[in-house]
Amino acid sequence: MRKFFLSALLTFSYALAQPIVGEGDNLTYEKDKVIYTGNVKLSRGNALLTADKVILYLDENRKAKLIEAEGKVRYVEGNRRASADKMVYDLKSDVITLIGKAKVEEGQNFVEAEEIVYYRKEDRAIAIGKGSRVRSFYVEEKDEKDRLNRRSQ
Repeated sequence: MRKFFLSALLTFSYALAQPIVGEGDNLTYEKDKVIYTGNVKLSRGNALLTADKVILYLDENRKAKLIEAEGKVRYVEGNRRASADKMVYDLKSDVITLIGKAKVEEGQNFVEAEEIVYYRKEDRAIAIGKGSRVRSFYVEEKDEKDRLNRRSQ
């Protein structure tokens, strides 16, 4: 039984350019999905996903195609941080959807909305209010040239 779980984990780990390393209080493997529950942590490269429950959906070749996370979802990748009640990550299209009290932060900047869709390949995001207002905070970074010009004046 243990070999079966390890085989399943290795199969979906090699499906991506970088392996997915997962841990949680419990793991259940079914024909087309791997379910982690309880204090779940999934990492891939410099990205870390934590949640109460994470489901990895596998395609017909047993490669990871979709990740669903729910319950205190937190996602960190580089200097970007995200949180929501639920997250859906389509690995094939490289699109992350944050649902329910969604927030994305980068440095001091942030966006809050009921839903945020992030298109990673395009580095583009859409924030959707769904009955509430979208809120953002943006601090312009000073260009090095501007700082030098001001000093010389």
